[in-house]
Amino acid sequence: MALIANLIDEVARLAHAEGGSEDAENHAKLLHSIHRLQLAAEKPKETAKRIMYQPPTNIALRLAVELGLLDALVAGGRSGPVSATSLAESTQSEEILVVRIMRCLTAMGICDEDGPCRYSPNKVTIELTSEGLKDGVKCLIRYDTVVPATAGLLGYLNAIGPRVPTNAQEAPFAYAETETMFQWMGKRPEQRRCFDNFMAARRTEVPRWFEIWPVSDTLRSGLRSGPDDVLLVDIGASHGHDLIRFQERYGSFPGRLMLQDLPETIETIHNLAGGIEAMAYDFFTPQPVAGARIYYFGTVCHDWDDSSCVKFLTGTADAMERGYSTLLIYDYVVPAVGASVRAAAMDLQMMVLFGGMERTEMQWRAILRASGLDLVRVWSLAGASESVIEAQLL
Repeated sequence: MALIANLIDEVARLAHAEGGSEDAENHAKLLHSIHRLQLAAEKPKETAKRIMYQPPTNIALRLAVELGLLDALVAGGRSGPVSATSLAESTQSEEILVVRIMRCLTAMGICDEDGPCRYSPNKVTIELTSEGLKDGVKCLIRYDTVVPATAGLLGYLNAIGPRVPTNAQEAPFAYAETETMFQWMGKRPEQRRCFDNFMAARRTEVPRWFEIWPVSDTLRSGLRSGPDDVLLVDIGASHGHDLIRFQERYGSFPGRLMLQDLPETIETIHNLAGGIEAMAYDFFTPQPVAGARIYYFGTVCHDWDDSSCVKFLTGTADAMERGYSTLLIYDYVVPAVGASVRAAAMDLQMMVLFGGMERTEMQWRAILRASGLDLVRVWSLAGASESVIEAQLL
């Protein structure tokens, strides 16, 4: 009981410090302390059963999004609580199904319960009706794709042995679907749209790499300004969300800005901001842009196994100029001890979907060294999930 009392005091102290501030570090500590308090207060069986019963609550959220229950609740809730009958009529669903789904949602805090079969939207409800998060629910809580791959994990390990996959073709997703995740999405435009929209929305919620890495201090002098000199190559950049924001903030810096991705992605880019050049490029082939100041991979490496990473990082290193070029990688750096639930879950999700992984600093050092690169520093921001790994030629 002393531990619980101490944690209650810690939560109270952090909550008081939080106030109305935007201190991300304090907020992260507060959430961590609340999590520790719950684990300390729960009996072991309660912890085990809470975890065991998570899948049905996840599917309740997926059903609520697919049926339009959250949109209907937000629309109807502007004038007061909404009845299950009204939600059933709005979504053309059976009322008892609505009641059973809403029971899960209110228990999770996704909306409020105002009496028997009466509900009101809250801040979480409203957040989950944004297009980015709705697409995230469709993308991540896919009982038709991700769950079969996860459910088949034991059979997969029995087939290949108790080891991790060594490439995307060997990933549990490919084992279940007979094709890689990227191949699967390539044939399903709606799933690709959901994935891209969720990734774009997520980028607006987290610090960008240039808000973590000291751009101004590092690039204040020494930049080359010739017509062919390249400042930044964003590799696997999709539609260039980060590159566009970088240009808005640092557009006065000399040098060309290059966006690289596969031809099928480049073909979908329209009205790219002036000053940004799009280039079709497969990063498993030699890097055609030599001697750029910065080569950047944003949340790319965690999709790939070590040998694949070494292959494309080596191709990048071959294009770098000693004493001038820098490689930046924006990705998770998992702590050797005390990893968060999210980081640990992301690691397993990358293994299941792509045969990839989230890496510790030691693991980053190993693949960089194998690619002819030296890890200079890991740059982190309090409260941020991802870090920026800075590397230069050995």
